[in-house]
Amino acid sequence: MAVSKMQKLLILTDYQTRGDLLKSVQECQAFEPISVKGPDREHSHDNLVADIQSLEAELARIAQAQNYLKAVTPKKIWGDRFQLTAQAFDQKIAQIKERDLLGQVLELQKKAELRQKKLISLDENIELATKWKTLPFLKKDRRKLKAIYAIAGTLPEDPNHEKLAQLLAHEEFYVERLFQNDLEQGLVVYANRSGKHELKEFLDGLHFDQFDFPFDKLPAEKLEDFKTERASLLAEQKADAALLKDLGNSYADLMLLEEELYNQKERLHAEQLLASGQELVGLSGWVKEDEVPHLKALLAETLPSGAYAILIDDSQVSEKEIPTQLVNHPLVEPFEVLTEMYSLPKYSEVDPTPLLAPFYAVFFGMMVADIGYGLLLWLGTWYLLNKTKATRGARKNYKLFHILSYPTILWGVFFGSFFGVELPFHVLSTTGDVISILVLSVVFGLIQLIFGLMVNTHLQIKDKNYPSAVSDGLGWIGLLVGVILIAAQSFTGIAVLGEIAKWLIIINVAMIVLGTAAGSKNKLLGIGSGLYKLYGATSYIGDIASYTRLMALSVSGASIAASFNMVVGLLPPVARFTAGIPLIIALQLLNLGMSLLGAYVHAIRLQFVEFFGKFYEGGGRAFKPLKTYEKYTDLKTRKLEK
Repeated sequence: MAVSKMQKLLILTDYQTRGDLLKSVQECQAFEPISVKGPDREHSHDNLVADIQSLEAELARIAQAQNYLKAVTPKKIWGDRFQLTAQAFDQKIAQIKERDLLGQVLELQKKAELRQKKLISLDENIELATKWKTLPFLKKDRRKLKAIYAIAGTLPEDPNHEKLAQLLAHEEFYVERLFQNDLEQGLVVYANRSGKHELKEFLDGLHFDQFDFPFDKLPAEKLEDFKTERASLLAEQKADAALLKDLGNSYADLMLLEEELYNQKERLHAEQLLASGQELVGLSGWVKEDEVPHLKALLAETLPSGAYAILIDDSQVSEKEIPTQLVNHPLVEPFEVLTEMYSLPKYSEVDPTPLLAPFYAVFFGMMVADIGYGLLLWLGTWYLLNKTKATRGARKNYKLFHILSYPTILWGVFFGSFFGVELPFHVLSTTGDVISILVLSVVFGLIQLIFGLMVNTHLQIKDKNYPSAVSDGLGWIGLLVGVILIAAQSFTGIAVLGEIAKWLIIINVAMIVLGTAAGSKNKLLGIGSGLYKLYGATSYIGDIASYTRLMALSVSGASIAASFNMVVGLLPPVARFTAGIPLIIALQLLNLGMSLLGAYVHAIRLQFVEFFGKFYEGGGRAFKPLKTYEKYTDLKTRKLEK
């Protein structure tokens, strides 16, 4: 397969229908709006910015409600995904707005926060009232005393109780002790009203801190009021918790509402790109050619007849403006994530995904190369694909590793390895055939390099750049074939192979030099450039050496697994079948993780550096259609009348 063909369209409609148009385009999920130069409707841009900010504020409220409600929501609900058409989605949103779960949850949260503040304050008051429970009067009561002056307060606690002793020793004062703790002791001190000032001065010298209970009842009475109020708040808290738990069963409302608001926000962003006049608006953008009939049918279904017009825009655009959308066979499609990591191809460039997929699968499998690890990878990815509700992007990654489990198992059979245990049947052994595995790695490298050069040659011929096809493709293929023949002659002893290799190398060296000269305007400089280009042969030595990592990782992974088995095997029988079981499981899982990570990274490196460097440039712009959020919902295609 290849890069999908794109068509540029201009859709015209009246100003009142623009919202329905954008909603239909979003449902199609195959149209990328682009900015259109034209007259702007007065203040429309500012209004759109304000609307977007309003939606962002509402999304923040939803996130707040989700965080609060999620704690009491069954995991199966907030981990769910929905399969809905746009019509069914709109119906659900209408019902959700009618139920107003968002308002209910935020109201409960607000009540809970206020209640918590009251409970904290009540607990402080209960502690205060409990401490001064035996206080016999309030501030207003003290004023009614005619002959006696009474004052309540605390003395700081000191180790020898010297301050209290001084107070007790004073003959004119009577002291009543109310409480005592590690920091202070509460007292009521009585004196004749005529000795009021003397008492105050004396108490100030002792650092006495006067206290008046700040409520209209005595502490003992107020304590009961506080406890009653606290019990009432706790009962209210329990009732609200039950209500909140019941609302948790409707958590999906918040998920879908979040998705709807995000969809609205995306439509507003797209509306900013419209060319707006007094009566008409124009929506311009890119759509895949094979999606044009679907887009037209959808607009015919959702918009009034005669309310819009679709025009094909044939204006000249640069290649950089055309977006890239990859289209591949279902078995190749998961490997697109690797191509995207490097760079998407330009619109006119070949899609390298189908070319890298078989090489990557073979190299990944060879570097892990264990039947047991392959089976675990197969089972894990099968479970994720069939028993979980993941996003499309996540499923694409799961499918990639599911596909990679098959070559891992096959290479495990080839090397006869099962969790590091060497099986009696194998083609090559990772312990006894290391050199053969090294040679096999180099052979794979030569195959991929030659294949990359063949692709380059094909592309140059397709572009009618014949000199480059010779100097950058065919010439280097001939040189590599010559090197292969020399190696074959050294292994087989067939002298004629060396003679063929010699002439093959001479002829292709000449082809590289002459091909470079033929493609240059200045032939003498071209010959010099061709000679200098031969220096690039040193890079091929490095490229071929890079493929030895296939051998290194396959042998090291098997050796580490075998070492773990040996370590556990050295344990005494009792320990081996008790602690040894979880130990070997943990060690094998560790090695599995390291093997998968190493194979994933190094197989990518071989594609990006050694393979892509021969024919692929990249630099394309990703196709970004106006789509629904799809964080929780996979949008199903509407059934359209034919």
